Amino acid sequence: MAQLLLVEDDAQVRSALTRALTERGHAVTSASAGMPGLTRALEDRPDLVVLDLGLPDLDGCEVLRMLRAVS
Repeated sequence: MAQLLLVEDDAQVRSALTRALTERGHAVTSASAGMPGLTRALEDRPDLVVLDLGLPDLDGCEVLRMLRAVS
């Protein structure tokens, strides 16, 4: 079972993806914006991050650059 982090600001999309990934046996944590997502990634050390590029606080590409810098 993989530990996944889902960073998605749309609550309906986040809920649907969380449900689908959980049903397939993955442990999913989520965040609704870039900064909380970065915090979760540092705390939880997920195996995979599913990242929305259009986030309300940071551009998803910038979040990805920050994640790569610390992982």
